[in-house]
Amino acid sequence: MVSYRLRAGRLERPYRMEVAEPTPGVTLVERDRGSSLVTTWIMSPTASATATDLHLSTVWEGGGGIGGVFERSFAPRGLRRIHGELLDRLTRQLGAEPSG
Repeated sequence: MVSYRLRAGRLERPYRMEVAEPTPGVTLVERDRGSSLVTTWIMSPTASATATDLHLSTVWEGGGGIGGVFERSFAPRGLRRIHGELLDRLTRQLGAEPSG
């Protein structure tokens, strides 16, 4: 279980993520216990024995009503930014070159 609070603009929301490894060493899946948010990490070896590609994707259904319309409009862009920053930090920490 991983817990954190995510602040986006003026809104802050707690997340309690259950983490599973359905394919050991290849796939991690994080599921929020309080929403439909699911993030999947897939690691794939490259032709180089010293590199691995990392694919990160999130699936989520926004809420209903007018609030849900705003969530579905702005959340994907925010998640792309958060994922991009996370992948950039990992790349720097590991001393690797970004794949594009």
